Amino acid sequence: MTDDFSSSIFVIFLIMCRVGSCVMFAPGLSSLRIPYQIRLFVTLGVTAALSPILMPQLSGTVSAATPDGRVFMILTEVIIGSAIGLMARFFIFALQFAATAISNFVGLAGIPGIPLEEAETGSPLATLVSSAAVVIIMSMGLHIEMLKGVIESYDVMPMGQELPMNAMASNLVKAVSETWLLALRLCGPFVLYGIVVNFALGLGNRFAQQISVYHATTGAVILGGLLLLYLIWIDWILIFLDAYQAWLGAGGF
Repeated sequence: MTDDFSSSIFVIFLIMCRVGSCVMFAPGLSSLRIPYQIRLFVTLGVTAALSPILMPQLSGTVSAATPDGRVFMILTEVIIGSAIGLMARFFIFALQFAATAISNFVGLAGIPGIPLEEAETGSPLATLVSSAAVVIIMSMGLHIEMLKGVIESYDVMPMGQELPMNAMASNLVKAVSETWLLALRLCGPFVLYGIVVNFALGLGNRFAQQISVYHATTGAVILGGLLLLYLIWIDWILIFLDAYQAWLGAGGF
């Protein structure tokens, strides 16, 4: 095996490390409902598509690397890909957090849901909105935009160089803060709904102490919350998609 051939194989492996670690956290692709074999084939397919594009750019760096440097490259590629996929995953976490909070406000918190995106059981509303968001992301081709971010990451964080830990930590903190604010925006109407409903129930319980107002009105509270979600659903999910697209438009960083 010649040095050029072995270097080319190692370049392909390094590309697969960055792409595969990104796929491990990417919305939709990282779901536990997708078999590991499918995720592996997706990683191999994307790597095969990106290798001809990135090979001329990366071959010289890999050829000049020492054995210890190659181990360092593997670690850095996994860290970089994981960071990109994790920042994308934060948006799904924000959506699930908002849906779980909404479930508390409308009285659905005690009802177990079916885990689709996560291993643990959450509220049925969180399962519904996260599954819907992943379907929309896939149907709009936004997962392809995230892969473009992986390609552009080689310009920001070239292979074989020292990791910019400060910049990476800053980007992660920025992504957390943006998704946290996104979750608060999504929860806003239902926070107001919960305050008004609980205030009304408190007054009703005060004036009719012989009746368990809370239990008597549980169905009406859930119905009102679901009706509010139905009325604002399009704008609600568009807020999430606009935030996610804005993050992708910035190159995923």
